[in-house]
Amino acid sequence: MMRLREIPQALVTELGHVEFKGPRGLEALEAALSVSLAVLAALAVHSDDPWWAGISAFMVTRASFALALSRGLMRIAGSVVGAILGVAALGLFAYQPLPFCVCLFVLSGVGFFGFATSSHGYAWLIGGVTGNLVMLMAFTAPQGAFTIAVDRVADVVLGTAASILVCALMPAPPEPAAPPAAAAGLTPPPLAFWRRDYGAALQRWLPGKWLIVMHVLRGGLTVMLLPALANWLAPVSPVTMGVTVVIVMAIPTTAILQANTAAIIERAAHRVIGCLIGALIGLGCLAFVGSDFLLWFALLVTGVWLCSQIQTGTTGVSYIGTQAMLAFLMSMVQSLGPPLSIGPGFERLVGVMGGLSILFVITLILSLVPMPEPAAAGTAGVAG
Repeated sequence: MMRLREIPQALVTELGHVEFKGPRGLEALEAALSVSLAVLAALAVHSDDPWWAGISAFMVTRASFALALSRGLMRIAGSVVGAILGVAALGLFAYQPLPFCVCLFVLSGVGFFGFATSSHGYAWLIGGVTGNLVMLMAFTAPQGAFTIAVDRVADVVLGTAASILVCALMPAPPEPAAPPAAAAGLTPPPLAFWRRDYGAALQRWLPGKWLIVMHVLRGGLTVMLLPALANWLAPVSPVTMGVTVVIVMAIPTTAILQANTAAIIERAAHRVIGCLIGALIGLGCLAFVGSDFLLWFALLVTGVWLCSQIQTGTTGVSYIGTQAMLAFLMSMVQSLGPPLSIGPGFERLVGVMGGLSILFVITLILSLVPMPEPAAAGTAGVAG
């Protein structure tokens, strides 16, 4: 396990060993090209939030075209379903705080559960992210929920199309030496709660699944508390709350099941460190870019390329690279071109750090709950 004081040296090592060729260099180039193309397309159609197109491109991009296509289709499907659920929840509970927050918890919980147990887990996760994103971005103006939902799906389609196009045109990577690990074979929880044998079925499912339950509680409680964050911890906008939920729910497949408390806390710390680094670098770039579009765009592409290099590195800080890229992109891409002020980016940083602080506190509290030893099948990492 990497200690916090070892992170700076690991980052320096990664930046000193960037690759311009090979699988790592190819994936970083594809990420930079995909994000830049997605952002340009979103700017061309005057998207309200072009950062979502860029994030979609980055998260879909893989060195293998087949993997990129599969993730892209799941992202679009999950976005459509999540947007529909978000609009429906807003229509029912827009001005009812308690049911509204419960809907946030349920949407995120279903997304986390599906991510951990389904062969199409990425679609489940994106469905939860999009549903919560729509609800929080329409938090103060629910009458605009449908427009927000349509815009978010359109941004996902733009970003996914950009990524698939770039991956299709780039040379195929060399075949891996060994096939990837198979999925853990986790089973989803019983859903037919109206049946008389539901209690017995749930009791049969729970053994060995407590790690998933705790993971769902960590993420779901954090998302549910975000409206309170906007009114109590920091005066953040609905868009910033949406940004925060993306950061909170953006997790790698290997982070779902960890019985080691120290590993869970380390993962939460990596989230905070990665977002802080990415956001501060983005705000630093904006401080001297001004209205120079070419300089802003060049810095955007360079930052995405470097973050991708860290994400695919081997020193144990890849998760920091992912979180840094998300925060960097959200800081750099705020409007139809270079932002005229760092104010919105700073507000996003405050909101994201507040949300991650809530996640960190909830993680610490839940880590005090004694956990039974998981079954062998329940502790395996989820392939992704």
